[in-house]
Amino acid sequence: MHELRVADVFTPNDFPLHSYVKREGVQVEDALVHALKIPNAVISISGPSKSGKTVVIGKVIGADNLILVSGAEIRTPDDIWNKVLDWMGAPSELVEKTGQMAGEEYGLGGKLEAKLPLLAGVEGRTEVRQTGEKVSSTSATRKRGGLEQVRADIADSAYVVFLDDFHYMDRALQTEVARHIKTGAERGIRFCIASVPHRSDDVVRSNPELRGRTTNIDTSFWSQGDLRKIADTGFAALNCVLPPALITNLAAEACGSPQLMQSLCLNLCFRISLIERPLATRTVGAHEVDVSEVLEATSAQTDYSSLVRTMHQGPRVRGMERKEHYFSDGTKGDVYRAVLLAIAKSPPLLEFPYQTLVDRIAQVCPSDPPSGSSVLSACRQMAQMARTMHPDQRIIEFDDDVGAGVLSVVDPYLLFYLRASKKLQSLAQAA
Repeated sequence: MHELRVADVFTPNDFPLHSYVKREGVQVEDALVHALKIPNAVISISGPSKSGKTVVIGKVIGADNLILVSGAEIRTPDDIWNKVLDWMGAPSELVEKTGQMAGEEYGLGGKLEAKLPLLAGVEGRTEVRQTGEKVSSTSATRKRGGLEQVRADIADSAYVVFLDDFHYMDRALQTEVARHIKTGAERGIRFCIASVPHRSDDVVRSNPELRGRTTNIDTSFWSQGDLRKIADTGFAALNCVLPPALITNLAAEACGSPQLMQSLCLNLCFRISLIERPLATRTVGAHEVDVSEVLEATSAQTDYSSLVRTMHQGPRVRGMERKEHYFSDGTKGDVYRAVLLAIAKSPPLLEFPYQTLVDRIAQVCPSDPPSGSSVLSACRQMAQMARTMHPDQRIIEFDDDVGAGVLSVVDPYLLFYLRASKKLQSLAQAA
């Protein structure tokens, strides 16, 4: 009998069959179930990056019923239907031939035989009849039928086309894709559109006629309590008991991301040489785990080294050099290092109102902290650097319109990388 492996339990890149957690007080699953009962409606689910949108959709709809299409793969509206047909295993074209040969007439044809969840392919048929001796043949090629072929195969079924990262498409393409989505939904094809919060209404803005046809569901980052349940559930499945304080520590470091929590638990298993479920219950002592090693190993899966290096350097200086400051960790650097050290400081936060950021900078740079104006300028520049390097993503942003300003780390992987990797330390040594 095959033993349960840790890579089957903690799955940061796959559906967590053995460590799935339904969040307390968050009714996303129920909202999805209700939305799926509305005929010809489009579901729009929004939530922060790495917050588990795809996992919860897979749980409710079922992995076998989920047809995943990424917005990053779409170049024309027809790409949607081609991706769906690819998933079903439909051939790109069919060739039909008829003809006569040596006194016999024959016909070769093909038809698609839908065997859900996949198309079995082409079923051939041959007919032979006695006829004259004339030799001739004709052939015809039929290409994929796009929307109409998809409608014929999956309309009014349990299958759902899950279009992830709708915001990756430019506005003009979104408009065309939204028209196709509306037409498909009207013909019984189920759609679920996923996006980040600040772009949650993109599909409706792209086609206002979808307003009233779209059911919106919002998700959020996870609480530490819900993140702890991932570890509790997974390690129970592995017949392993960990100190509660250790699990609490990992949940705090996961920065609200269930994917990060899965990665942390998986790397912890590797560090304690837990590969498969043991026959007898294994109790792990606190002395057996070096949390810093687990964090550093996980940071290799959240690599933001290029962006962090660029933000640490700041823009090119023209004229007077930026003022140098001395920090409590024994390093020195300018205002950009001060901001990054403040972000990386404990406890982990994803949003930094101006005063919170200034207070943290004063803690990492107690003797002579940067001025408020230089901090504001650095925040704006860092947000611009992230947009330039990763134009299709929201990673770190600065909002001048809220009070004195709010710096937001939108991608929890960046916050985790700043805290768990040794990148800031190595940049100080290089300087």
